[in-house]
Amino acid sequence: MRIAFATLGQDRIDAHFGEAPAFATYDVTPDNVRFIGMIYLPEQFAEDDKVESRAEMLRECAVVYCTQIGGPAAARLIQQNIHPLKVSEGTSIEGELQRFQTMLKGNPPPWLRKRLAEERESNDKQGG
Repeated sequence: MRIAFATLGQDRIDAHFGEAPAFATYDVTPDNVRFIGMIYLPEQFAEDDKVESRAEMLRECAVVYCTQIGGPAAARLIQQNIHPLKVSEGTSIEGELQRFQTMLKGNPPPWLRKRLAEERESNDKQGG
C-alpha cells in the first residue's frame, strides 16, 4: 500500500496538505517498508485547482499524512480514494511507518480493511 507524508524535509510530517512543498512516498506491507521517492510540487497552483492537482500527483497513494487539511479538501481526497490522516506537527515519518505496519498486521480500522480488500481484488484481477 502506498502512503505519502506532507513534509518540508524527509524525516518529519510537518506540513499542511495544501501548503506542503513535497510528499515523501513509501510502499508499506506488514513485513516491509520501501521508500519510493519524493513528490515535489510546483511552487504555484491556481487556488481553485490546488487540491485536485495534489490529489492527481498522489493518485497512487492510499493514505496521505499531514498536519492539517480543510474539510472540503479532505472530502475531495476521499472521493479520489485517498484517505487523509492528521498528525501532530513534527511527528516522525519513521514512527508513523512502524505504526502503520502494526495496524496492517493487527486489526485495521474499517476504512483500511476496505482499501486492503480493494487492492487484493485488483491484484487478483491482474493475475498478481
